Amino acid sequence: MKKNLTIQNLIDTKTRILLYISSLFTLLFLQNFCTNICEFIDGLMPEQVLRNLFFIFIIHTIFREFLYWRFSKKSNDLSLPRQAYLLSIVSWIFAGFCAFLLHYFLYPNFPIASHIRIFLSYLILGAAVLAQFEYILFEIRYKKISNNTNYTFFNEKISRRIIETFLIFTLAPITTLLLIILRYNTEGIIGTQVTIDMMYIGGLMIFIALILAIAFGNILKKDTKMIIENINSIKSGEYNNTQTINRPDELGEISFAIKDMSKSIKEGIEQIEELHGEITNTQKEIIYTMGEIAETRSKETGNHVKRVAEYSYILAKKIGLSEEEASILKLASPMHDIGKVGIPDNILNKPGKLTFEEFEIMKTHTHLGFEMLRYSKKPILQAASIVARDHHEKYNGEGYPRGLKEKEIHIFARITAIADVFDALGSDRVYKKAWDDEKIFKLFNEEKGKHFDPDIIELFFENIDEIYKIRSMFKDI
Repeated sequence: MKKNLTIQNLIDTKTRILLYISSLFTLLFLQNFCTNICEFIDGLMPEQVLRNLFFIFIIHTIFREFLYWRFSKKSNDLSLPRQAYLLSIVSWIFAGFCAFLLHYFLYPNFPIASHIRIFLSYLILGAAVLAQFEYILFEIRYKKISNNTNYTFFNEKISRRIIETFLIFTLAPITTLLLIILRYNTEGIIGTQVTIDMMYIGGLMIFIALILAIAFGNILKKDTKMIIENINSIKSGEYNNTQTINRPDELGEISFAIKDMSKSIKEGIEQIEELHGEITNTQKEIIYTMGEIAETRSKETGNHVKRVAEYSYILAKKIGLSEEEASILKLASPMHDIGKVGIPDNILNKPGKLTFEEFEIMKTHTHLGFEMLRYSKKPILQAASIVARDHHEKYNGEGYPRGLKEKEIHIFARITAIADVFDALGSDRVYKKAWDDEKIFKLFNEEKGKHFDPDIIELFFENIDEIYKIRSMFKDI
């Protein structure tokens, strides 16, 4: 049974150490970052800034661990790495808010813009830049612990991931640059017009980056959708419906490989189908040959088993069996007398009437045939074993070997019994001459509901023209 992975599995000791080391380095960088974007913070002693940041680091760590505990179970809508990534962003936003409040109360004489810049620094360096690094850590860790787990719900898009990263690493430096310019504008080092121009250029750059990200994302989304459609076409058997993407990169290479694979699969399936056809034909020949062996021993022609097979197929279809069932019976019915290979020649080919003892031996051919075939797992041979055993059962229960009656007798055996008797009576045998059709039809009407299934007898007469066509097609030479 597969284990349900949680945040606790994802955030192991090694991952925690890496997370908090990177957070400490960020803390040290924040010290320099904050003094560069805010002249008021630049006026504080370095140890004051470091103390404040370290205090926020402790609060941030506690809150992050709380989030990992509170949302430990995997969300149904997110992968585990992305869930951890979003929790990381939330923790950095919370840290920035705490830094805002701390500075607001410690330094009430600072303007509100100074405190907002502290908050923005946590968003830029923590929630934006460092969170991307943490995301990669989570994905690497997840691949290590999820060897026996596969994604089955693909609701995250690579195009969205690329757009996020692209925008973050565009917005972060531009926003930082604008914050630095605003600081020096406040100090009067940079003129107001320069500040406005830089804000205009920065805004324009952000707007262009946004447009490019959306355009690139849409192209990537469209191309990945085409790849998925190609794969689905292959899954549904539409091997000629794959398309290549005209791109000189990995996606173009993947689409070309899929199309090439589709062609190879199609050719392979055609070869398998051809081979399957050959195997099926070989099986048919073997089955007919096995049936003919039994008939040849009793001085009967091989065409008898072919006619019985075709008669059985017609009656099976007319009574409502599926094409698959009818085809199985067509292949199985030729082996109805396969057990006769175990009957001595002096009994099997005796020209006169059999004695009671001889007839008892003759009846064992049903059991012999069943035992020969029963252990096979192939549907055709399983059906043949049933036909071999039960084709001498009678509808009224007076047949052999088990004395079954009516629907207790398998439909395959009830059909084969009529097909076999009709052809046997209409053919010359060592112990009799062929009967004419009128005599056979009279017997069928007399034995309807006794020896034979009445419904199948009715179908036999209703389709006698087709029966005649088969008899004419497979005449004895």
